[in-house]
Amino acid sequence: MCGIIGIFAHGDPSRIWPTADLDAMIAALGHRGPDGWGKQVEPGLFFGHTRLAVLDLSPAGRQPMISPDQRHLITFNGEIYRFQELRRTLEQRGHRFTTQADTEVLLAAWVEWGEACLDRLNGIFAFAIYDRQERTLFLARDHLGVKPLFYWQDADSIAFASEPLALFGPIIPLPKPHAPDLDTFFTYNYLPAPATGLQNLRQLPPGHLLTISPRSFRLRPYWQLECPDSPLPWRADLVEQFQERLQRSVQDQLISDAPLGLFLSGGLDSTAVAVATRKTGHHPTAFTLGFDQPGFDERPAARECAHFLNLEMASRPFVWNELQIQQTLDDMRELLADASCFPMWQLARLARERVTVVLAGDGGDELLAGYDTYKAGAWTPWVRRIPAPLRRAMLALTPLLPADRSRYSPRLVLERLLTAAEAGPERDHASFRRIFPDALKARLYEPEWRDQLHDHDPIGDYIRPMARIPAGRSGLTARQFADLNHFLPGVLAKVDRMSMAHGLEVRVPLLDRELVEFCFRLPDEAKRFQGQGKRLLREMLAGETPPGHLRRPKAGFLPPVDGWFRAPGPMSRIFQDHLDWARHHANGWLRWEAVEQVWTEHRQGRLNIGFALLGILQFINWQKQQSRTTPPHPPAA
Repeated sequence: MCGIIGIFAHGDPSRIWPTADLDAMIAALGHRGPDGWGKQVEPGLFFGHTRLAVLDLSPAGRQPMISPDQRHLITFNGEIYRFQELRRTLEQRGHRFTTQADTEVLLAAWVEWGEACLDRLNGIFAFAIYDRQERTLFLARDHLGVKPLFYWQDADSIAFASEPLALFGPIIPLPKPHAPDLDTFFTYNYLPAPATGLQNLRQLPPGHLLTISPRSFRLRPYWQLECPDSPLPWRADLVEQFQERLQRSVQDQLISDAPLGLFLSGGLDSTAVAVATRKTGHHPTAFTLGFDQPGFDERPAARECAHFLNLEMASRPFVWNELQIQQTLDDMRELLADASCFPMWQLARLARERVTVVLAGDGGDELLAGYDTYKAGAWTPWVRRIPAPLRRAMLALTPLLPADRSRYSPRLVLERLLTAAEAGPERDHASFRRIFPDALKARLYEPEWRDQLHDHDPIGDYIRPMARIPAGRSGLTARQFADLNHFLPGVLAKVDRMSMAHGLEVRVPLLDRELVEFCFRLPDEAKRFQGQGKRLLREMLAGETPPGHLRRPKAGFLPPVDGWFRAPGPMSRIFQDHLDWARHHANGWLRWEAVEQVWTEHRQGRLNIGFALLGILQFINWQKQQSRTTPPHPPAA
């Protein structure tokens, strides 16, 4: 992957920016592209690029790239799969190519078909194209939001970048916080597009194209996932159809001129990708990471699977110290507080020691209903049959249950289930994702901030996509659809930021556009069956994995967060340091005395809010990063 950045002064066509400031903006994305950088500066326009060389490793693949007729300019982050087929079509239409890179093919496709070329793309991407003749800028993001793209605008200019903090400095002043965005973050510990936490700064939504000219500003979806009115009937050959699509997706994504490996956790999703990879004849190295704590370590299962598939396995234990914690927090670079960022950061570093590209299994839970929240969603109607006063009394008594160190303690499960049932139909599903209950927000929010929120409803925002599901489709499909639109981009942000912190490209074969469209035509029987999710994967993998592998309970890449904030150690010290800084420097969004109090109650076992404390920690760290005004050193040319 790469880093892209740029500014278009549509209201001031003669504007030129200081070279040192532009170089500093590029340097802020240097971790995303350690193999080189480039820029194009002309009156009213700046394009920058940092390169991670994956296809055509020669200097010919450098960006920004200009079309042969000098009319179009591109800066591109991502991979276009099957670009060779697209290239052959373009050659038949008279285009000639001088590189082996997909960037040149994408640029030629735009020259040939304009915006319509987006219908021909399958891949993970974010790009900017400038039309010199029309003085028009186009920004596009891939169908599911695998690759990031942020944009800032005022009356005369628009700026864009792969990561938000790279935009701000001498040229663009840091915007003020945006209260509704912050409330969304303090609900889920991540921000769905278009929210960013800052005013005038937005994320380009997945599957969207933004067109900017001196005369217009137009944001439109070029692709939206559609659910047919009725699903396919359940048939055994659906397993074969799924397998064929996954096999082709993996085959497409193995194309690389740089070394390639696999993330292998031992779960069904990464195992399916590994099995499909082996069927192509490739033997990439598999990488995994584990925790030295019972119930959290998946290394034995991953090693067993790698041995069964005849794959070399590289593994490492999770290292727990203040330097690693702080570096991971800093590399999130935005309002993102996913606990699995910490092991993902270290896993990406391990992989980058040997390869430049890895295939991962992200997306399987959303497509094939693997999350336990789907099972819980079937329970909440029954829980709602309990009289409301009794439910609330049960919730009030949950602190009496022990706050144990297991992955999903009975206390946590009961709290989530009762709270979700209280939320009501449909809203119960979004409530399972909630990190900060309303009662906790009431204790922590400053009154002045609370007054700015009015009728802001993050839960309603989460479930809004459900309204697009036809009446004939199931509640399970509606919940999956909401997760795909709201939750999945947050998961993908974690993978992108943690991998690109080390200059590692992660590809996600399960999120191939055609495979996603196929999965949302499936009946419920193809997903959840006999109390388990991912039926298609389980039947596809029968006989392809070690004995007993398919019967393992779902684990996930979740560290022991509650314990981190209870025991003395690195996380507690870092949290205390950040809290001390916040008391003297942070904006008054939270009541810091109340934060100290709820942390004390968590350590005493009276509250169970480790994930909320992680969100507060990253919120403070995000403010600290914004307070650092010294730009990074410009990269060497």
